[in-house]
Amino acid sequence: MKRLLYKILPACLLAIGLQGCDDETRYNPLPEAVPLTMTVNGQAFAMGEHLRVDIEVNKDAEGNEVTPNEDFDVYFTAKSGSEDASDLFDPFSNIVTFPKGEKKIQVDFPVKKEGLKGYKNLNFVAFARGYKMAHSSAVIKVSDYYRITMSLENNMDNTVLDGGKCVLVAQIDKPRSIPIRVTIEPKEGEELYFEGLPSSLIIPAGASSVKSDEITLSLNGAAIKSKELTLSFESSSKDNPMTEETMAITLKGIDDPNLYDPTKVYANPELMFVSSTNKNAVTTWGKIGSCVDMKADDVHPTAELTTWKFINAIEFHKIGNSYWGGAINEAKTPWSLADTNDGASQLYQSVDNVKFSKITDEGILKMWAEAGDFAKTGGITGRNPYGAAGFYSCNFDKNAGTAPQFVRIYPGIRIEFKVRLRGTRDGFIPWITLKDPKEAYRNMNKKEIDIVRNEKGNIITQCVYTTQLESSKKVSLPTAGDWNIYWAELEDSEIRIGINGSTTVTLKKEDASSWPFDKTTFSQKDNIPMGLDIVMRLSPSAERDAGTPIEGWDTVLKSITDYQNDDRTPRMEIDWVRFYKKEGVYKWDKNTEPVSGKVFY
Repeated sequence: MKRLLYKILPACLLAIGLQGCDDETRYNPLPEAVPLTMTVNGQAFAMGEHLRVDIEVNKDAEGNEVTPNEDFDVYFTAKSGSEDASDLFDPFSNIVTFPKGEKKIQVDFPVKKEGLKGYKNLNFVAFARGYKMAHSSAVIKVSDYYRITMSLENNMDNTVLDGGKCVLVAQIDKPRSIPIRVTIEPKEGEELYFEGLPSSLIIPAGASSVKSDEITLSLNGAAIKSKELTLSFESSSKDNPMTEETMAITLKGIDDPNLYDPTKVYANPELMFVSSTNKNAVTTWGKIGSCVDMKADDVHPTAELTTWKFINAIEFHKIGNSYWGGAINEAKTPWSLADTNDGASQLYQSVDNVKFSKITDEGILKMWAEAGDFAKTGGITGRNPYGAAGFYSCNFDKNAGTAPQFVRIYPGIRIEFKVRLRGTRDGFIPWITLKDPKEAYRNMNKKEIDIVRNEKGNIITQCVYTTQLESSKKVSLPTAGDWNIYWAELEDSEIRIGINGSTTVTLKKEDASSWPFDKTTFSQKDNIPMGLDIVMRLSPSAERDAGTPIEGWDTVLKSITDYQNDDRTPRMEIDWVRFYKKEGVYKWDKNTEPVSGKVFY
């Protein structure tokens, strides 16, 4: 049997084996299959190069050295989406025998020496029937040459607002031994729309990328709403041509300038709030020079918002009491938040905030996603091929007194989030919502107020769901990769959602089919209404949450090796969360709750 392993048998068992076996011993369970691992020698290959694949036997679960006791076959496939791409190699060994008693084999897949044109991203997979193989798939890129790709940093839609800025990035699949110059030229007559556009970028020898300084794009008073601009590129190396020789950029006029202006909410959105409780710790941290002292019942600092009085804030200061225990450089989970790691939240990805989030040295909560092999958390068994961060707060349906229960979200409250979205977010939806606690956190479209929902590129959706979609607004936000302030205001008979200085969605109670957000309708515990929860997650997109995920959606994700530092890593970064109340509308007195006095700023 191929599952059998060589191990040294005790003398007594050997004696039994020499005597033969009866029916009872003949059907004893077999040992665990030989554990295997696949590794590849790179992520990008050009004509004439060799993909080398190692299949290695690991130690078993108890740490014992094991070897297979007979030959078994390893099967290999290479696909680009659903298309067979094995013809890129000459030859392609689709079946290789792993000899018994061996610990490791290497299989050579030579890329064709000629005849290739362009590039393809492949999913390379190894399979051995009856054996568990770690890292059995790898995303690789096969090209005619190592090509240079141009992109706009953190801007998947290539859309820039009138007067906005962008950064050009030149990236090559594998570093070269000589510097490579990429010449940049705007289309004739379009030079006037660019300010600071370089004539070229040089990828240094041994480097894989280079960035330009900020480039400003402007319509310069032209009486048009938008303009499509074209940049042309040429490489100085014939052995390293461009992936695409042109790039289209949409320069978009601003219909609602307040939508893109966070200073309409705060004159200086960079200023952090600090409480008297934490002021000394923040001073030691070294950030006190850029903070504003705030206390309960202070009015909103912006004149147009002074009807709102301050309640509390989560500023993610990098100080000891921002964390759930542990040293500052070790613990990662914010004290004011808890993990959304229920079973429903982990059907497609494991939620592990220690692995996939951190508070940075700048005082920012950084949440990201990874591909790999991750155990589910929160007492949920099983594993997932993806992992991501997910938090909730203000949930009063748990044990009284826990730190995330510090503000009840009732009518008469305004909540603000300063957020930016980064990386290639294919397959992941950055999602901040106010959620009815009776509904599972994973489930979208179930009694919620979506404050940030980014399903594609830089399109931001804000909406209200009751028993159905009541009101929704999609806006193109080219600055999604920059800081924006997203907010919601709840009143007894109206819900308003906005971005920066503009209201994007307004829903009146009289126009709604149902109104589940009135605090009197919430589930009760000890005769106290719970209110809504905050949920902040990287959730599965519809493309991969469905029964037939789009082929290749995770190609970029699987190609990343340093998730915390790679610009392509899908992530959401939160600078702060702030809470305000309206007198006479907001009814909760926090001093009657066991969690009174908790401050997180």
